[in-house]
Amino acid sequence: MKRIIDVLAYKLIRGLFLIVGLIPEKLAEYMANGIGGIWYRVDRRHRDAALENMTIAFEGRMSPEEIRELSRKAFNHIALVPFEMGRSLRWSWQDVWDRFRLYGVHHLDAAHKKGKGVLVLTCHMGNWEFLPTSMAASGYQIAAVYRPLDFKPMDRLILEMRERFGCRMYPTKNAVKGIFEELGKGNCVGLLSDQNAPKRHQGVFVEMFGKKASAHNGIAQLALMTGAPVVPYFVARDGKLVRGEFGPEIPLVNTGDLEADIFTNTQNYSYAFEKMIQKFPEQWFWVHRRWKTRPLDEQEG
Repeated sequence: MKRIIDVLAYKLIRGLFLIVGLIPEKLAEYMANGIGGIWYRVDRRHRDAALENMTIAFEGRMSPEEIRELSRKAFNHIALVPFEMGRSLRWSWQDVWDRFRLYGVHHLDAAHKKGKGVLVLTCHMGNWEFLPTSMAASGYQIAAVYRPLDFKPMDRLILEMRERFGCRMYPTKNAVKGIFEELGKGNCVGLLSDQNAPKRHQGVFVEMFGKKASAHNGIAQLALMTGAPVVPYFVARDGKLVRGEFGPEIPLVNTGDLEADIFTNTQNYSYAFEKMIQKFPEQWFWVHRRWKTRPLDEQEG
């Protein structure tokens, strides 16, 4: 019975996304702004999180009013994501070529030529659901790691969206084997790693926008173990198009001191995230409490 209910729920959700995807783009943007505005007013918890995060990042460079305006835009941005997801269900490869513009692919080319595969460092920028599609448009075989959703019908739909254009997805649990296999074949593996790391054995404290943040240390460990180059990448709305941008390879620091090297490399990845966010600041996922986990010495104080 549960399986039947899950199948029906999946079909219902997919149907709703398809209907939402029929809404003309201008009208969808108008509706998203309305939804985002209402959400901003009624959801105090996420509004306060966004304002707190933005104050950490931009205090001294933006006035309080500019920060409030940026936070309102961030809510509108997130509200537009479901409309775009629904629209993408009908996309063909031609639609991808028409809508996506990739920049900095030469950085990916140079890293790929090293023959060790490529770890693609990315974050929750723009419509992050477009990350697998846009990376596949680079012409390389792409794989990515994801955390499965608890609600299985929605998880099935999201997974289908991400794999539709050839990206292979690996759930976070036991993903390491798949990552090694992909890198061994010379493929690219996308890894989202811009959110708070609540488990201390999985994180290291680095600076992000001048304040200590608990960052996942897995990419640094993978890079040190495999020698695979790390290339940053993000997607963002850029007018009517989707911009995908690869940055220069982040040089791997490997002195032989594992603990120090994990910290240094993870810090360099954090600096890369800062650069991504500063290009399109309203399009990062500010409602997540990025600086939630604090160092023990702060807690004791």
